[in-house]
Amino acid sequence: MPSMYVITLILLSILVPIYILLRKKEKRIKDGLIHGRASKFWILRERRRFVRFSDEINIRYNFLGKSYDPHYSKTTNISSRGICILTYERLRDNGYLDLEMEVPNMTRPIKIIGQVVWTKDLHRQDREGRRLFYAGVRFSKINPKYEALLLTHLSTLKRIEV
Repeated sequence: MPSMYVITLILLSILVPIYILLRKKEKRIKDGLIHGRASKFWILRERRRFVRFSDEINIRYNFLGKSYDPHYSKTTNISSRGICILTYERLRDNGYLDLEMEVPNMTRPIKIIGQVVWTKDLHRQDREGRRLFYAGVRFSKINPKYEALLLTHLSTLKRIEV
């Protein structure tokens, strides 16, 4: 019987350090150390998962949960999962917007709920002296009917060359 305890002790003394090493490696991966090293050598310019199309669409947006006070803008580019819009105010990151896009050749606007994922100050003003910002908006909620209309429109556009 004592030999069973010895075998168990030996196995534990081997498996515990292996477990600890694996946990440390997993933590480094989660912290992005390995990914960060690889990204220094990234040779492709485009890292987006979805193709972007250059398109200028009139858009109305309202902050979700606020009283209806539409703001007007235009898209600078669009994909099946998000848009970049030009605004006169810095939008709050992670804020949600009610969007209505006036897509050409469509009778009704496409309605989407989107989340602001980034903003960029353009450090310039329009003709009326208003500051300009770009905002990246990821589509969070879209009715399948509207998604089909959007995809139909995107299929008519020319892809942005990088």
